Amino acid sequence: MGKENLINWKDMRKEIFSQNELEKLDFEAKQRIALREMKELREKYGYTQHTLSIKSGIPRSTISKMETGKRNVSIEKLVQIADALGRDLEIRFVSRKR
Repeated sequence: MGKENLINWKDMRKEIFSQNELEKLDFEAKQRIALREMKELREKYGYTQHTLSIKSGIPRSTISKMETGKRNVSIEKLVQIADALGRDLEIRFVSRKR
């Protein structure tokens, strides 16, 4: 298949999904990326979920649900996790890249 036959994903997704669906998909993607980063940082420190649970005071089952996206994450819990990892939590509003 040559490049001339490729379909631009940004254009195609607008044809496949409604604006509402696109917003939901984009939100879920951003959330999964953030949770993956949280898990990767935990693993980088060599912490198991159990270790992070003890250090943060958050039950291990909750950490597991957070990492798999089965539980919403509050800012309070993110602060606890950041503290347990010896990190600061930074939340910023930045311009969107369009």
